[in-house]
Amino acid sequence: MRSTPSRQPSVTTAPKTRSALVTERALLALGGDPALIADLLGDLREEYSYRASCDGVYAARFWCLCEMVRSTPHLVWNAVRHGTPAARARLAASILAVVATFSVLTFAWVTRNGPPASLVFGGGIDSDGIVVNNVGPVQLSMLVVDSRGHRLARTEVRYQRISGAPIQISTRGVIKCTRPGDAIVRASLAPLHKDFVIHCEPVRKIRDAGWGNFVVGGPAGMLTVDAIGLDGQPVTRIGARLRVEDSTVATLDSSGRLRPLRPGQTWIDIEIGDRRAGDFVTVFEPVRTFEGLRPDQRWVVAPIRLTRDASIRWPLPTGVFFLTFSADSSEAPPMRGFVGLGSGSSPTVESPINMSVAGLIMCTRMSESQPGVLGAHCLARAPGATLILTYSGPGGPNEIVGSLALERQDQH
Repeated sequence: MRSTPSRQPSVTTAPKTRSALVTERALLALGGDPALIADLLGDLREEYSYRASCDGVYAARFWCLCEMVRSTPHLVWNAVRHGTPAARARLAASILAVVATFSVLTFAWVTRNGPPASLVFGGGIDSDGIVVNNVGPVQLSMLVVDSRGHRLARTEVRYQRISGAPIQISTRGVIKCTRPGDAIVRASLAPLHKDFVIHCEPVRKIRDAGWGNFVVGGPAGMLTVDAIGLDGQPVTRIGARLRVEDSTVATLDSSGRLRPLRPGQTWIDIEIGDRRAGDFVTVFEPVRTFEGLRPDQRWVVAPIRLTRDASIRWPLPTGVFFLTFSADSSEAPPMRGFVGLGSGSSPTVESPINMSVAGLIMCTRMSESQPGVLGAHCLARAPGATLILTYSGPGGPNEIVGSLALERQDQH
């Protein structure tokens, strides 16, 4: 019998699609081994065809995507081993591009804005409402944020007065205070709403505002304001905006207190409603005595203790400077005059505190700013000038505790 040769089953290879050709060329360009790439893509095509016919196209595509992700590290390592320098450079650029794209997409996803979640005051609020010191119209600031705290733009918040003083307020939040009073206002952005109190305290005039002087290492201080309202009465509720010109000398903390940092002088801008003012703040360096001061020590202050019928003598530096003695005790009698400070320095009212100088020095008294303060503007022409403080006369405590400040002036 003549034997018949056995017939092997034929295997039909799926034709290469355009996307497969593009993928193969891209992998070859990145330096991959041609034989490995051909075998890998061929196996993927056969398995994809089989799974598409058995499990469906979507399941086959998902399987194919997982296999491509799983084989990526092996393909990259193969390209590094077998690729040319130019191919390795293209591979590195491709990896960087993928990483950058993924980073941008992740950032966009994390920082995306959600729907409105809450209404937040934009500023000018105290513990129980918003203080309005403006005489003219002012725009209320209400922020709309999502659940992540992202500020949302293009949000139309509407406002209306609910109760209280009959203040003028538009639906867009423009308010005008024509007299003192409190009102409850509602801000709404469907489905959100927030009720808050408007304290109308319009300021017509700022008569005085400031902090006084500070000492390095000493406590912070709050702003003191003497403001007059439209009714001629003092305004007690103030919403001030402050700016420190030289923040290396002093700075404002979160509660609005001014904290001294180093010796020096700086200007503070004060804005209350639509009124503006300003004040110089001086920070002094604490010292034990004025003897041996360096030329760079321009602002210094020293403690003083004066007992009855006693005096102290301190050396003074040369040049032009201000001297100020202030008593810490509220029991200290008012001091209104000076002895031995040159022409026109005789006391107008008898005072138990005398400030005098000796040596080549000329001083002119300064007008009294407040009870318990002595001040003089001096020019010491040569070394050897001396300051003498004396506590004498009837009445008052047995001892006065205070401080003596010296502020040197620039000489041009």
